[in-house]
Amino acid sequence: MAETRVVGQPLPRIDAEEKVRGEAVFAPDVQLPRMLVGKFLPSPHAHAEILTIDASRAQALPGVRAVITAADIPLAKPYDPNRRAHAFLARRFAVFAGQPIAAVAADDLATAEAALESIQVEYRILPVVNTPQQAILPDSPIVSRETGASGDTTKNESLNVADRNVFEYGDLAAAFAESDVIVERTYTVPVVHQGYIEPHAVTAYWDQTDHVTVWECVQGAFDARDLIANTLGIPRANITVNWTEIGGGFGGKAEGIFAPLAVLLAKKARQPVKLVLTRRDELTGANPAPHSIIRLKTGAKKDGALTAMDATVLMDAGAFPTDGLSISIAGMMRNKYKFQAWRLESIEALTNKASVGSYRAPGAVNSAFAIESQLDEIAEQVGLDPIALRLKNVLMEGDLTVNLQPQVRTGVKEVLTALAEHPAWSDLPPARVGADGLLHGRGVALGHWGSGTWPSAAIAKLEAEGKIAIVLGQVDLTGSFTSLAQIAAEALGVSMQRIVMTKAGTDAAVHASVSGGSGTIYSMGSAVKAAALDLRAKMLTGAAQVLEVAETELELNDEGVRVIAKPEQVCSFERLYELGTSLFLAKYGPLIGHGSVRPKQRAPTFAATAAEVAVDPETGKVIVTRLTTAQDVGKPINPLSVEGQLQGGSTQAVGMGLWEQVMYDEQGQVRNPSWLDYQMPTAVDVPMIETILVEAPGGDGPYGAKGVGEPPIVPGAAAVANAAAAAIGARIYELPITPEKVWRAMKERQKEER
Repeated sequence: MAETRVVGQPLPRIDAEEKVRGEAVFAPDVQLPRMLVGKFLPSPHAHAEILTIDASRAQALPGVRAVITAADIPLAKPYDPNRRAHAFLARRFAVFAGQPIAAVAADDLATAEAALESIQVEYRILPVVNTPQQAILPDSPIVSRETGASGDTTKNESLNVADRNVFEYGDLAAAFAESDVIVERTYTVPVVHQGYIEPHAVTAYWDQTDHVTVWECVQGAFDARDLIANTLGIPRANITVNWTEIGGGFGGKAEGIFAPLAVLLAKKARQPVKLVLTRRDELTGANPAPHSIIRLKTGAKKDGALTAMDATVLMDAGAFPTDGLSISIAGMMRNKYKFQAWRLESIEALTNKASVGSYRAPGAVNSAFAIESQLDEIAEQVGLDPIALRLKNVLMEGDLTVNLQPQVRTGVKEVLTALAEHPAWSDLPPARVGADGLLHGRGVALGHWGSGTWPSAAIAKLEAEGKIAIVLGQVDLTGSFTSLAQIAAEALGVSMQRIVMTKAGTDAAVHASVSGGSGTIYSMGSAVKAAALDLRAKMLTGAAQVLEVAETELELNDEGVRVIAKPEQVCSFERLYELGTSLFLAKYGPLIGHGSVRPKQRAPTFAATAAEVAVDPETGKVIVTRLTTAQDVGKPINPLSVEGQLQGGSTQAVGMGLWEQVMYDEQGQVRNPSWLDYQMPTAVDVPMIETILVEAPGGDGPYGAKGVGEPPIVPGAAAVANAAAAAIGARIYELPITPEKVWRAMKERQKEER
């Protein structure tokens, strides 16, 4: 890759001091005059018809400024009963425990809570659809819909089946007949919360012109604006969304599903309203990652060549359909490895639970746990090293993907080779029975994700005092503004000190897509680079007039624009700014660069994790003792930030593998709605994570960069599961791998051996 000056430097975050000093403004920090406290009343039932709501007592309480129910929702068109966004208040039916039924705005929190307690709701309790297995039965109760149920009744199929797809290729029966080894298992991944520190929070204010301004911790300001417009029937021109700093999102705050509540309360109260969810609200009523049950059957020949795959993915979508998440889970199992023939079926089932959403590489952990566990069993049966088996079968450039398109250039072999050569794998594995009395094991897994190819736009403008402002509507979710500033500085040929990153709301910024999907650097980085190059060209044109030379004779550096042959002849940035803005001296207009892009080339990115664990044979407790993740990052814009992404994603993967699970009882109630009961990894639970940054070409990201946010979470849970299997001599097919499951698996193994 070409040499760069600023890109590739491990620079500290440009917002670090602001964060450390506590000066950064997060959504709960927003303060406006006369601001009210918003709270909502959650449904106590997972499934019920709402017969009556009496809010008269709440409205009569001193200090209560507004009470809203579904009757206050404008008749926005089109109303979509299949979208969670339109169910921000339950209308006729409550379809999950925790769904808002009513909401209040009051002078203070105590008054708001008292108002909620005084609201009387009469329910008709309905049967609860609690599991996806139950949901798809033809005689299952139906998850209620406001305007009728969806589905095809001609196929004698439950109307709770929101989506069903089958993808087939080749002669599956013949491929299995040629197989020397066949493995068939069922893998389960539970509902998992994204685990962000800051809960959803939003403030809304209506001015005298009937324009609403919103401050929200959201990953996509323009997506949030569109959601408000679509659910409340407000013209987009009448909505401004200002994104605040965000205390974690991981996909769970993509468009801000609670904003319509605050907007509607503020409109009725005619005062600003701030709504901040509690941790219980989050764990019961937000949009967690999906529960899935994957039946997977694969075949292979004696030499390890994979032959056939037959998979059925049953995904619990909660009470509202997704945009094809079950299809993604199925497809991702196939899109890493070559098979002669395959059949993939995806079924998305509706249940009476909070609807699911994105969590860092949505569905990819579910997919990887199944296929990577199965490949380890195949490797054991054919006598191949697990990495060698994967290297033999990975999808390479030109091979067909699940949609029968040729695979593009990827760095998958480079990633697996780098991990194989690292001491984490090249060293001898630990002795199974250690001197410490614990059982030791090592495992590996491969994951992948694509770099998001989102439409993005940016503005670069020369400011007073020679500063260059990059104006973005992109949410700075993970310190990405630092990397974007590096891209701008590199393109302009200046130092980072010249760059000022300016965040703007939906009124002032050009369009920006959601910060997620590993698309911020890949897509917005391309827009920033284009805007910086456009500004650079305009500065050269302006300086050519001043210095009276051809543009080709000029270059930019941190002092300004200078003549290459005569470096002492310089037109400073300050001078260029003055000549573009002075009322009487201007030679041209203000210098502004624009970048508008839609990357066209896919850049699938691969990550592989090696894990070592120690298992207590008395209790079944699994301890992760070593964790190493390698990833193809293309060109790392900021290696320090990239390493942090790999470490963060790997930590979350370990959490999903060993501890995390939103638990429901038979009535659809969340049994662990607090951090006290929902277990997440802490600093003492995870070792220092080693990272390997692999730079492989591919894609058309800025300076060769690829997406880095999603891939590192994908393989970790499967790697830990494979390591645990190596340690105890038995395999766990259901996440999380709790001590009880391990203990029982060891006891079963001991019985079989006897």
